[in-house]
Amino acid sequence: MVAVRPPVLVVYADGRVIADAAHELRLPSAEVKVLVEALKQDLAGQPATASPKPGSPRIYDVPTTVLGVAGGSGMREVHVPSLDHSAARYDAALVTARDRLAHLADRVAAQGWNYSTDRVRLSTEQVTAPATSAKPLPEGVPLPPERQSHSGSKDYKGNKAHAIARLIPRDGSRHVYRTSTGNRIALSWRYLLPHE
Repeated sequence: MVAVRPPVLVVYADGRVIADAAHELRLPSAEVKVLVEALKQDLAGQPATASPKPGSPRIYDVPTTVLGVAGGSGMREVHVPSLDHSAARYDAALVTARDRLAHLADRVAAQGWNYSTDRVRLSTEQVTAPATSAKPLPEGVPLPPERQSHSGSKDYKGNKAHAIARLIPRDGSRHVYRTSTGNRIALSWRYLLPHE
């Protein structure tokens, strides 16, 4: 699922803001400038991977939050393990940056319009559980090449992307289909972002 998990929020220099590769909004350039300056200040002096305060217990199997901002010297990113589950254990500036971006993502989802493009990323995983029910694979849906791990993803554009968007539900879950050879595969997809 990592292949189809989009960034929670991306803000582009022209003011275009996309949340979860599902909603978009345009911000005035002055607002983008204020946001960028605030994020630069929040992330200043932070290590590439933040550590919780000494003595904090480690939390495993939860996502790492990546906070980033582009500046004169390129993209500055800070990886913060388990930030959403242990915010009190991290530097307040990192929590402020996360909250600033989360509020903007909520605003984009509430006030923005649906995001779409003619480019998608399709992820497939072979299903081996015998009890898994499957529908026939819709005609016209391309399949990414199989990998040795029996899963893979591939980016598509144009007619193939439109077929995927039209025929496979995009609801955040995997949908199981049966191929013409009898294999069962789980498919999920998302729209690609402009920089991808």
